[in-house]
Amino acid sequence: MPALIPGYEYDIFISYRHKDNKGDCWVTQFVGGLRNELETTFKEDLSIYFDENPHDGLLESHQVYESLKSKLKCLIFIPIISQTYCDPESYAWKQELLAFKKLSHEDAFGLKIKLANGNVASRILPVRIHELDAQDKKVLENELGPLRSVEFIYQSPGVNRPLMPLDNPDKNNHGTFYRNQLNKVSNGIKEIIQSLRTDNSLQISVNRKPGNSGSQFSLSSEKSIAVLPFVNMSNDPEQDYFSDGISEEIINTLVQLPDLKVAGRTSAFSFKNKNEDLRFIAERLNVNTILEGSVRKSGNRIRITAQLIEAATGFHLWSQKFDRELNDVFRIQDEIAKAIVDQLQVTLSGKPVEPKERLQTQNVEAYQLYLKGMAFFYKRGLDMFEGLRCFEAALKLDPHYALALVGVADTYTMLCFHSYMAPEEVWPKAIEAATQALELGPDLAESHCANATIALLYERNWKKAESEYKRALELNPRYLQARCWYAFFYLAGVRGDNEEALKQARLSVENDPMSAYAYVILCIISSMAKLHDEAVEAALKAVEYDPDAFTPWNWLGNSYHWSGNLPAALKPFNRALEISGRHNWTLTSLVVTYAEGNHMREANVIYNELLTKSKLSFVSPTLLAIASAALGKNEEAIRYSRQAYDRHDPFQVISSNSWPDSQKLCSLPEYNAILKLLAF
Repeated sequence: MPALIPGYEYDIFISYRHKDNKGDCWVTQFVGGLRNELETTFKEDLSIYFDENPHDGLLESHQVYESLKSKLKCLIFIPIISQTYCDPESYAWKQELLAFKKLSHEDAFGLKIKLANGNVASRILPVRIHELDAQDKKVLENELGPLRSVEFIYQSPGVNRPLMPLDNPDKNNHGTFYRNQLNKVSNGIKEIIQSLRTDNSLQISVNRKPGNSGSQFSLSSEKSIAVLPFVNMSNDPEQDYFSDGISEEIINTLVQLPDLKVAGRTSAFSFKNKNEDLRFIAERLNVNTILEGSVRKSGNRIRITAQLIEAATGFHLWSQKFDRELNDVFRIQDEIAKAIVDQLQVTLSGKPVEPKERLQTQNVEAYQLYLKGMAFFYKRGLDMFEGLRCFEAALKLDPHYALALVGVADTYTMLCFHSYMAPEEVWPKAIEAATQALELGPDLAESHCANATIALLYERNWKKAESEYKRALELNPRYLQARCWYAFFYLAGVRGDNEEALKQARLSVENDPMSAYAYVILCIISSMAKLHDEAVEAALKAVEYDPDAFTPWNWLGNSYHWSGNLPAALKPFNRALEISGRHNWTLTSLVVTYAEGNHMREANVIYNELLTKSKLSFVSPTLLAIASAALGKNEEAIRYSRQAYDRHDPFQVISSNSWPDSQKLCSLPEYNAILKLLAF
């Protein structure tokens, strides 16, 4: 839920030392009570950031700050001031309190604001749960000035502890009721937010009028653009994928222009359904123009509005409304792309250029099925089966639809890679679809990438794979899937080029800096290169950007495990199992993790679960080989490895070199003989 005021992530940020929430969970109880109190104080729901169960061993690391930086963009900061909070070396002090103080000085409001009654208040609203000694009080007042706080303190002779809901005020030196103190906090929040909402400088920002300089943003000096997901104005929420697809196709057209920097799809789409200030979005994506619009589809008619906005000033550089027949959607997309180029005066070697029209079906129903299929494909997991059905239905309407053929090829490949379908069933269909796609769409980056991945994972033809990935990236340098798999290419088989793999993975994050998928790839490759701190940081970013997806949690667990922090790995692994319905990747990783921790009973229970599943459905023989070797079942490990090679199991290609879970497997001479067969 976004903040009440556009441009902010949360209304309230709760900061505390984690030791103050152990035992009776005082902070958790306080936040619950505050939420209830705010419901009776505000007509709207307020958003509160409160990290109830952080990873304690990680929170003293500077790296975490980057993952919390956006969350600190809040209206009100509430520190829980205790006997432990005033520690200048603690994470809460350095990376939350001081960080918010700095950020608030730089935003549109500043740290101090004028209330409706004429008084001045700070956006830092302390809640104090202990009487402080003189040194702590001095440290706090050096940062915040004279201490003004709402007190939740129970003090009597020899007692200095947080106030509890059932405490008798007559026996408390402060004479306070817990509920009354909650009400004071809630009313204080209300005063501050009402003042922020009526601030004249804010109204300019919210309305996006030209000339507002309430906050200084550092925008890209290049010709650059972010295409935000167009808003679905139809009554049917199922049409979201259609609106998203129009935005995505405009992105795919614009990325062909070498003089124009285009924000990655995932990063731009992360702002979907968020009422953010455009200048804030531009700063996050490092662009100077933004395209936004809406789509209303009714029967065979479509209305698309689009506006190109200069982020720094809010000026509309161009806007247009298109009322057309539905089958005109492709022409509208091209017209929008050309209008952007005209407005930004994009050139190639000093000469004006126009983006090429992307090869597309002319069957609108097939196009809609393709867009729906891509929406499911992006979700990964079992949703890919629904995506496959959409692609195949699109091809029944237009058998020559190159992008739908790519969808079929990529989906079959990923279903096998994710251990959902057997190679014997997948590869013939994937190869046929990818070959046809390349014949029909030789200028589509997607066609070359699909063929490259098959060359890598099935054919084990490194030369062909490299050539096809390079061609895909020539056609679209910001095609995230090609960039990420090109990074994997450098570690596949026995190549082991960590430096080049990291270069490509880091470039994928640079091109699409808010993509959980890009951070997952960086996490995996950093782990394989033994850069464990970078791997953990990347995994945390992935979880931040897509907390409901399986893969970020899976690789966060792996990054902890591979860095040697086995206990920390268990919680994200269990979350990954919960989201995915017990994915074979995570089950295998848990076998290895438990075996390394000498928890053999747990390891064998999960190993038997994998064996049972393999009798009922496909389980990658590579995963079975890794799990068997971890338990010392070497004969089984070699037998499964030979099966993986003979059956063209795609996971074997990726996990064959420097894969941390494969270390026991790689120590077996028989396995190394199989590896040599992959050294094309």
